[in-house]
Amino acid sequence: MKRILLAICVIALSLLSYGQGSNERAFTFAWLSDVHLNSFAYAEDDLRQSIEDINANPDVAFTILSGDVTEFGDTKEFYLLQDILKNFRKPYFLIPGNHDVNWSENGCTMFDKIFQASHFCYDWQGVRFIGCGAGPSLRMGPPHIPREEILWLDSIVRTTPAEQPIIFINHFPIDQGLSNWYEVVDILKTRNIQAILGGHLHVNRAYDAEGIPAVIGRSSLRRKDPIGGYNLVTLRGNTLEFHERIIKTETRPVWNTIHLAPLQEKKDTTYYRPDFAINATYPSVRETWKLKDVTDIASQGSIDGNLYVYTNTAGVVHALNAKNGKTLWTYTTGNKIFSAPFITPKLVIVSSCDGFIYALDRKQGTVRWKYNTDYPIVACPVVTEGTVYIGSSNGKFYSLKLTDGTLNWTCNGLQGYIESRPAVDKERVYIGTWGAMFYAIDRRSGEKIWEFDTKRGRYFSPGACWPVVLPYTRQGKPNEQVIVLSSDYFVRSFHPGTGEIFWASDEAKGRESLGFSPDGKTMYVKGIKNNITAADISHGTYTSLWNTSMPYESNFIPTRMETTEQLVFIPTEFGVLHAVRTDGSGIAWSHKISHSAITSLKNAGKGKIIVMTMDGTVTCLEYPL
Repeated sequence: MKRILLAICVIALSLLSYGQGSNERAFTFAWLSDVHLNSFAYAEDDLRQSIEDINANPDVAFTILSGDVTEFGDTKEFYLLQDILKNFRKPYFLIPGNHDVNWSENGCTMFDKIFQASHFCYDWQGVRFIGCGAGPSLRMGPPHIPREEILWLDSIVRTTPAEQPIIFINHFPIDQGLSNWYEVVDILKTRNIQAILGGHLHVNRAYDAEGIPAVIGRSSLRRKDPIGGYNLVTLRGNTLEFHERIIKTETRPVWNTIHLAPLQEKKDTTYYRPDFAINATYPSVRETWKLKDVTDIASQGSIDGNLYVYTNTAGVVHALNAKNGKTLWTYTTGNKIFSAPFITPKLVIVSSCDGFIYALDRKQGTVRWKYNTDYPIVACPVVTEGTVYIGSSNGKFYSLKLTDGTLNWTCNGLQGYIESRPAVDKERVYIGTWGAMFYAIDRRSGEKIWEFDTKRGRYFSPGACWPVVLPYTRQGKPNEQVIVLSSDYFVRSFHPGTGEIFWASDEAKGRESLGFSPDGKTMYVKGIKNNITAADISHGTYTSLWNTSMPYESNFIPTRMETTEQLVFIPTEFGVLHAVRTDGSGIAWSHKISHSAITSLKNAGKGKIIVMTMDGTVTCLEYPL
């Protein structure tokens, strides 16, 4: 509240001063970035001492924090951050970075709840400072500004007077490493954009953002130095100067200068924009229908017959006719959704960051029942034999009756939050967490049967991959194995009853994305670089079959691969879908849907596949058999 009241007062005064001569402007603001609270033991001390240093400087008018203010985006981290930021005696403005949303057990809800919004617009001495949030949310992938943030930015820029100078702030550098950099640049260039500030790289560096002067700021972390630091930015007339400040020690000489002036570009200046030329190479692949949502789509969709259901980060459940893409019904929950829905003959089960598990009528989309977990939930449900199984973000795993949502049991004490969909066999349910753990739970009692720890910490967890239970044959006898891929690059096969590891391999260097042949005998692993590996798993061992190089440099997204008997579909970071032949002979065809990460693939009948991308694109491709 203190922050909001100060901001309102300052903006009111600033509006009175808009239109003053540029030579009369003279002010300084502090710029912190990449605080990473809860990362290193000294991160909190560096932030607290930075605030003390800023408070003691009479020249500083306000402070900007340009993202990655926490390490994991945990609720406890944000409450600690809120407590620390109360020590500011001057206005401050902050935006989230990828670390604040990538591994967020609260479904990216606490930042907005505590700090009111993931963006800001702030006027000071006639200069407009605009900052917006970053992603991607709850997944690895290329830097991305959420679609809802893009739409907000466009609305703010449109209402900005044409002559008013703008300084734009985002966590990421505004370059081609950002999936939708071009949208940001094109919006900013409609007005008097003067500079872009960002972090992410932890260094002080100037660069050119398609003709716009741009700056990357250092992290506040000390690393190997005795104490951390930040930047002091001073605007004098039309000159913007950047000084590195070592906390309570020294202000170093100017390391970068920007001269404010109208953006001048030659009429024949052209910049790279996403290229869809690859689609002309495979003209037989076509989009039979396509739609664009107004927010991000961060979860995987579900299909059953002609019903396709997906969710978005505005908390809306969309039911479509899979044949033509027409909307059948929608239902809006109370907060963001990051989980994949599960379709049953009569119901659609979905969880939301409002803390509820919903059972929606399959035909009408009305609520048949809902169960309150009292905490944001990002886990995906699975339904079998009249029972809903689903994890949570608060150390619990639930079993509910499908008919009315009545609780059967709760398994407590799980380490780390859950986002994936469980695997189920006749006796047990299996789930991985972002606490580096993998669990087997008794379906009837809810008791933990066994557990596995990667022993490498949160960053190396089986948290995103959906585990599977598959048959294998050894010495003529049929058996089952539980398979999951962890972000430590190992894919492991477990004995369902004991947790004994049958085999483990990091040969393919996969991270979170697997696919399986329709008969369950072949496993496909999407490597984090430019490789796809196929392995025979039908005999309870890992036997490499082939490895194919792909036409990209890296691929970290966790999206599950879809398969047919002839093709395995490979999702990529920048919206290209590759169909690779299952005999390992290479790519059959490729198609670019958008310039954003593919978040979902679902077979939709013979020769059809429904594809979704992070920027809200949903399309159905038809391809030759």
